[in-house]
Amino acid sequence: MSPTIAFRRIAAGLMLIGLAALPGCATEPPPAPQPALGFSGKPLKLNVASIAVDDRYNPPGTAPNVEQLHSVTPSTVAQRWADTRLVAVGSRGIATLTVFDARVVESKLPVKGGLTGFFGDQTDTKITATLRAELTVALPADQAGGYSTYKASVNASGEKTILQSANLNDRDRAYFELMQLIAQKFDTALTAEVNRTMGPVIAP
Repeated sequence: MSPTIAFRRIAAGLMLIGLAALPGCATEPPPAPQPALGFSGKPLKLNVASIAVDDRYNPPGTAPNVEQLHSVTPSTVAQRWADTRLVAVGSRGIATLTVFDARVVESKLPVKGGLTGFFGDQTDTKITATLRAELTVALPADQAGGYSTYKASVNASGEKTILQSANLNDRDRAYFELMQLIAQKFDTALTAEVNRTMGPVIAP
């Protein structure tokens, strides 16, 4: 066997060993946890016959919005809140949770250059979420065709920043944590408003 052929065989063998070792070296990041969107407060019992959600937010579906990339959005937070916190205990009237804004917007942040930027892990992304909604209770009045109306409005917002080094799962995790924050703020603010403005239609 000539030296050239022997060298080629050795080189090919080393290449195959290197390729076989690659899968073992790659480390997959752990999957991002799914957000827990349960609400722990006592159900709000309303003297109405039914409860509805009217989602009027029309997502653009393009950047800088990112809610369309996830299964959990501010709109689903509002739906979940209505499903778990509101209970209809009356025989007439309707409570409607109307969603006006449910966006999540991603923006790039400026990063430092030079040695500070090279050696430091900087935040380079910010995601901001908004959930603006109004709960309306309409009850038939004594007069024919008349209604008594009660309203409670809320505008919950929050933001999270993300590091340059974050992988895809880290970024999903940050998004889910933002949804949890929005859910908490929405629940706290709207519950307080319902108790403040809807006393006559809240059942014990």
